[in-house]
Amino acid sequence: MRIEAGGIGFVCQIDGPEDAPWLTFSNSLNTNFSLWDDQVAVLADRYRILRYNTRGHDGTDAPPGPWDLADLAGDVAALWDELGITRSHFVGLSIGGMTGQALALGWPERIGAYVLADTRADFTGEFAETIPALIAQVASEGLNPLVEKMPLRWFTEEVQAARPDLVARARILIAANTPEGYISCADAMTRLDFMDRLHEIELRTLLICGAQDLGTPPAGMREMERRMPNATYVEIDAAGHLSNLENPQAFNAALATFLDSHPR
Repeated sequence: MRIEAGGIGFVCQIDGPEDAPWLTFSNSLNTNFSLWDDQVAVLADRYRILRYNTRGHDGTDAPPGPWDLADLAGDVAALWDELGITRSHFVGLSIGGMTGQALALGWPERIGAYVLADTRADFTGEFAETIPALIAQVASEGLNPLVEKMPLRWFTEEVQAARPDLVARARILIAANTPEGYISCADAMTRLDFMDRLHEIELRTLLICGAQDLGTPPAGMREMERRMPNATYVEIDAAGHLSNLENPQAFNAALATFLDSHPR
């Protein structure tokens, strides 16, 4: 379905019983809401699930940039307003997790259980070296370099060899993005600077990271756990950056246990 919220048309999907607690999923850069299919399959019997394509991704509008992560968080709040959602659980992966940090800092009263997966809170190290170069390459060559490169960073070598279908699916997801969407979202990540504010997020939080994640390594998420007053960290081995796709059994077990333990 398409939902107009905050002046932007979002491609969305809603599943689950109408009287169930709301649960919102936010996708990673270069994917769409189908990223969460495995999670919806095990949770849709007891949650009202909202999935949406981030602005600039696979049919969702891309308003003129530049964008900040606060803009992406505002998109979630606008969707909630449009749908009459007062409060929702939230799960975000990669840039979805960065969006979630901005959301928790701006709209904490609207979040129930709070899950950040394979994400980070600062723009430093290899991440800070890689993103500007990718932005420049996409600006000059389009998405084709990402279609070739990114799955090799997202998945472990073992999965690349054993699950060519997963690599092929990732390439289809990347190709469905737009250069404008990638550039503006990636540019927003260059201003990621939440590490010193994480102590302000008092929500009960689950942090999940793939043990072999190259893009948002476990060490950074362990530091996030140290700084967040009510966070629990779970590391999934084996899994890379898209841990929910690569090892859905372990991811779903951690996620479902956490969500189901939250007061309804």
